[in-house]
Amino acid sequence: MNESHTDPGAQRIPQVDKMLRHPLIISLKNDYRHEVLSEVTRRVLANYRSPDGAKVPENLDDIAAEIESRLKKLRTGSLRKVINGTGIILSTNLGRAPLPQTTVDRLSEILLGYSNLEVNLQNGKRGERMTALTELLSMLTGCDSAIVVNNNAAAVVLAVSALSNKKEVIISRGELIEIGGSFRLPDVIESAGGILKEVGTTNRTRASDYQKALNNSTGMILKCHRSNFEISGFTETAKTADLVKLGKSHKIPIVEDLGSGALIDYSKFGMKYEPTVAEVISEGVDLVMFSADKLMGGSQAGIICGNSELVKKLRDHPMYRALRADKLTIAVLEQVLCQYLQLAPEKSVSVMQLATKSASELKSRAANFLAKAKIPHQYNVELIETRSAFGGGTLPGQSLESFGLAISVAGGTESKRSPDKLLTMLRSADPPIIAIIQDDKVVIDFRTIMPHDEELLLSSLEKLPTLPTNSNANCF
Repeated sequence: MNESHTDPGAQRIPQVDKMLRHPLIISLKNDYRHEVLSEVTRRVLANYRSPDGAKVPENLDDIAAEIESRLKKLRTGSLRKVINGTGIILSTNLGRAPLPQTTVDRLSEILLGYSNLEVNLQNGKRGERMTALTELLSMLTGCDSAIVVNNNAAAVVLAVSALSNKKEVIISRGELIEIGGSFRLPDVIESAGGILKEVGTTNRTRASDYQKALNNSTGMILKCHRSNFEISGFTETAKTADLVKLGKSHKIPIVEDLGSGALIDYSKFGMKYEPTVAEVISEGVDLVMFSADKLMGGSQAGIICGNSELVKKLRDHPMYRALRADKLTIAVLEQVLCQYLQLAPEKSVSVMQLATKSASELKSRAANFLAKAKIPHQYNVELIETRSAFGGGTLPGQSLESFGLAISVAGGTESKRSPDKLLTMLRSADPPIIAIIQDDKVVIDFRTIMPHDEELLLSSLEKLPTLPTNSNANCF
């Protein structure tokens, strides 16, 4: 009989049953189900067998401690608070728009119990979950009606399915965008049952191009705002007013994917002009779709507003049932939209607060922070000027003057001076600190440091030498 080759390291890996009899694991049986204890133990031991796995500890106590640590992390969940030091206001990786404090406070009250999601409290009969949101959106945008789905891509899918199934969707070649995760607008349209009809060229599309493409198979004209890239130079874009006139004369709906969804003109704060939802609706566009978690500053959702007859067609479509927003999303959006009823929403909507902070204010905050910080002597920290960005496919090319801290390691070996190593250490802090590298230094941009997080940041920077350099320190 042939003897199979056995990895000497694998012989030291204990059996699952043996680990389940360890005193520490036995003590956990009152907190965790047996099958959970067994499965987590199997996974920890399997990791040691993996070619890329960690070295097997000599002591069973260390293995048991790792099993306990894995269980605690599973129990508390992986989604956690982080400190955003990237300077990117709408970082998709970091959850995009932070919510206003007033919204969070109100949500805890609503979500701890039951709510009147679909109950009319005046007559006691079944109500419509979109009633309050529709009223708010009509006031803020001038729309007749509105619905909410789980994201803006879903809004496009629903609009195409309801209005242009097996019909042509006319769109400019210069607006065939690709969004995050390698999803492309042509694929989204075709997956929803629409037939893509490209017109114009990448840099120049006229209203006459749309007119020539109209036929008995046309379902809708889709205009897609280029919110995540720019085209400059020899360009031309069809005017919305001309497309609206064209749509009315041929009874073809004009639908605009506005993307970022600004409810306030950001140019009055010294930023690039971005058309607001109200401006687009006032031009006569039949339906406008936009993301709620970008410039609006809400949670992930796709908002569709405009002509009441067309909105009803979308609401009555079977797909809407699968895509409609739940009570959590509706509660968040209601509370965020309420902030826009105030005289100065930039003072309460978190995204606007972050975007409108002056460079001088940020410089003062960073300088005061540095003055009181007791940074360990082996680290060099200096105040620097930086450039912040919106991110999240919003306001392309727009950067904001900002200030932050640049951190580097003094002396030591090349590996210990590595900024990548320092980034890893910051991510292992509690809460994790997400920073960037510029000019071989780790940079923390103060534009995206929330004021209430400064003490947490200060504590972590003062404890830098004690932070783990293991990239798995905060991972499952």
